[in-house]
Formats: sequence, structure tokens, C-alpha cells
Amino acid sequence: MSFWQNYKKSSRYIRLTQWEYWPSKLFYWPMYFYIPWYQFRARNLVFFTAANPGIDTGGIGLESKFEAMQLYPNEMCPRSILFKKNDEITNLNERLHDQNISYPLIVKPDLGYRGLLVKKIHTPIQLQEFLLQYKLDFIIQELIEDMQEFGVFYIRHPDEEKGTITSFTLKEFLSVIGDNHSTVEELMKEKSRAILQLKTLQQSNSDLLKKVPAKGKRIALGVIGNHSKGTMFINGSHLIDDELINTFDKISKRIDGFYYGRFDIKCPNLDDLKKGKNIKIIELNGTCSEPTHIYDASKISYFGALKEIIWYWRTIFQISQANHKRGVAYQSQREIARRFINLRKYFIEINKMTSK
Repeated sequence: MSFWQNYKKSSRYIRLTQWEYWPSKLFYWPMYFYIPWYQFRARNLVFFTAANPGIDTGGIGLESKFEAMQLYPNEMCPRSILFKKNDEITNLNERLHDQNISYPLIVKPDLGYRGLLVKKIHTPIQLQEFLLQYKLDFIIQELIEDMQEFGVFYIRHPDEEKGTITSFTLKEFLSVIGDNHSTVEELMKEKSRAILQLKTLQQSNSDLLKKVPAKGKRIALGVIGNHSKGTMFINGSHLIDDELINTFDKISKRIDGFYYGRFDIKCPNLDDLKKGKNIKIIELNGTCSEPTHIYDASKISYFGALKEIIWYWRTIFQISQANHKRGVAYQSQREIARRFINLRKYFIEINKMTSK
């Protein structure tokens, strides 16, 4: 194989030539101009905090995910506990048993984004080692398997009774199909999306990479429905209909003070989702939400993605202004600034923990 052929299969080449993998700064650079304009118009630097008055900071990414979960309808909330960094680890299994959470399970930071430190844990020992390595507040949650995952972006103007779904994304988890003679690692090297996750799996699950799966056998390489973890986002906007909108109107109105954001949902199938049956809300993101359909490069261009992001932030401004006129106060600018500074320190600490 020539140098050029090898280079075309490198993660560097893939990230360079396929814009869906470009850094987030290359998607959000227009907001360096638009957000200051909205701040000027609102006469407030943190106008976005009024978009979802029921969610701390409007859901800009500074809020506790566990606290946000308390807003979900009970039957849609996965079984979960919050394990704080100073909690006793000796009674952890008892707490899990009380909530009927069994292994394997999912651990994710109470404050985080884009799949940061989200991990599938198989044993009590593995869980203990992980929590001792990362002294952070974690949500420990039941693992929901054998269900499809969807991203549903819902928006409702405060002065209107009915909302709409502006983005609907189907998620296809990373996997390879066996051919009876290639190892998992060799199969991954034939798939650009998998190549980007190869280094991570070499560090976390090297034994899996050595296996030779039977012909036709699907090998799952991830359980986290995040684009940065190899999940394919498929634009399903053509599947949005009145039934789906009505279902999410009902769900959203059960969440006090919610007008704008994306539901990440597990459900057996699309039919159940439209009927509002057997739904588990994995996460609800507010103003920090991305319309994940923009990462389906087969349906939209890079500049089309930029245009979408601009439109969504204009909508945040409009909803915030409408809520503010209805009496919703903006949160303290000083306090939000302090929390952004603390967030930066938080990620610096995580990087230090990860590098140990």
C-alpha cells in the first residue's frame, strides 16, 4: 500500500477532509459576532438564562444534569443516583441495590458535555477504581440496551400554545461486521468513523480488538450516543409529523419552565416514540443544545450547518426576550461569569486526572 493510500486512512486525513469531524470552534465562530449583538439588544450579557426559566442557567451547560433529571416525568426518568466526589464509596453498592441498578451500568459526570468521561462499567471493582481515579460528581445510571436512540429538538414560543420539532436525529452506534477472518482492529481500519475511535479502544478494550468475529456478526464498539464517540447522526426530519409534535408538546408541558432544547431519548422504536410509550429521557439539554441533524453531512453542507446554528441562537434570543417581557428575570451576570470561570478550571482538573 502506498504512502498516499495509508495517509487517506489516517485519522488526521479523515478529520481534515470530512467537515463533520472539524473542531466545534469551526461551527460556532459566527456566534462571536451574533451573540454580542444579542447581548447588546437585550442589554444583558446572560440573556440566554431566561430561555428556560425552569432550568438553572437556561441549560447553557453549567447546570447539574442530575438536578435537571428531577424535572423529567417520573416514568421517563432512568434509574439513577448522584455520587458526589466526597461520598463514601463503602455503601455505594447498597445505594445501587436500593435503586435497582445492576451491572453493567453507565457512569457520567454531573457536569460535562460531548460524552466526556461517560463510561460503561461492568463490575463493582471497575466502578470503584473509576470513581477513585476521577474525584468528580458522577451520575450512576441504569444501562438501557436493546433500544433505539433519538435526538428530538423541541421549541415552543412562550406566547404560543403549541410548539414544534425543528430537528429529529436517529443515532446509529458504531459497530463492525465480522467476515470470519479479520480481527476487530482490521475491520475498524476499513471504516473511517471507526478509525477515529481506534486509539481510544486500544487503550480501553485491547482484548476486543484482537477477536475475529464470525461472518455477519455485528460487534458493537460503543454504547454512548455521541458524535464524538463514533455514533452516526442521521437526519430524520422527514419523519416529523403531527403525532410526534403532539407527543412532545405533552411531554414538554410537563417540564415546568421548558421552551427550548433537545431530548436525547431511548425508545424501542419510532412507533412507540410517536405514541409517547416506553420512553426514557437520557438527557435534556437546554440552550447549549446542538441541532444534531447538522452532523449528517449527506443532507447538509458545512455552510448550511453554520446557517442552522445562527438560526437556533436567534431563536434563543427571541424566546428569552419573550420570557423576560413576561416577568422572567435574567440570572446574575456576575454569578454566571464566575461559574464559567469555574467550568474552565473544572476541565483543566479533568485533563490533569486523565493524564495521570
